[in-house]
Amino acid sequence: MNTRPAIDESTGPVSLAVAFNQDSSCFAVGLDTGFCVFNSDPCELKVSRDFNAGIGAAEMLGRANYVALVGGGKNPKFPTNKVIIWDDAKQLAVVTLEFRSQVFQARLSRSQILVSLLNSISLYAFSSPPKKVSSFETADNPSGLCCLGSKIVAFPGRTPGQVQIVELGTGNVSIIPAHSSPLKAMTLSPNGEILATASETGTLIRLFSTTNCARISELRRGSPPIKPPSISSTSPPPPSPPPQPAHRAPTPPPPSTTPPPVSPTTEQNGAS
Repeated sequence: MNTRPAIDESTGPVSLAVAFNQDSSCFAVGLDTGFCVFNSDPCELKVSRDFNAGIGAAEMLGRANYVALVGGGKNPKFPTNKVIIWDDAKQLAVVTLEFRSQVFQARLSRSQILVSLLNSISLYAFSSPPKKVSSFETADNPSGLCCLGSKIVAFPGRTPGQVQIVELGTGNVSIIPAHSSPLKAMTLSPNGEILATASETGTLIRLFSTTNCARISELRRGSPPIKPPSISSTSPPPPSPPPQPAHRAPTPPPPSTTPPPVSPTTEQNGAS
């Protein structure tokens, strides 16, 4: 008979999704009871919203009051085929996008909304109402992989293991043959210049330049296969200032070798 007490008897909310904002200063957590927002450093709870229903994806817009929400869990707050743009200052939904199939992920920027479905990606202008800009076919993407930068978007290609990169300004499409097995995780660097990818095998993380699609580096995690839940990148640290020369006291001048001038003297002779 097992008489050991349970390590954790908590029946608190269950996390369904976690996502950083654009500069990683905050992150949003989708719960089976609502969502909350934490500050990253220091890690502090900033916002908590109890819907008594599940949020399967929560995506912040910087540190603004807009959050993209997708229903999830056993009791979804919203239909899973809808993206809700939530204005937390007003405590209400200000934009609703409805689709014919389940939404797996949504990304926000100040000018675009990116939505990931099982076999397609849809891009909208962030306006009222939102205007559909373009749509792209993808391989099966149940993880909802997609990245939205200021100049590009990245998402799985039509062939498993490939990545499509689309330039927002020109619409040009580039294909990166990133892996031989289906993609499981991807992320853009904050400046949008580097794309990191991992496949379902999970042994390699590859870094690509988004300007010319060249592979920059390859990081090996290990040989046992594992499906990575996600990968993330941060801004590089600022460059160190150039070293300053050590402060030294001024060197005193060398002693002079010239004898000091002799003052003239007057010789007095006594009277004889």
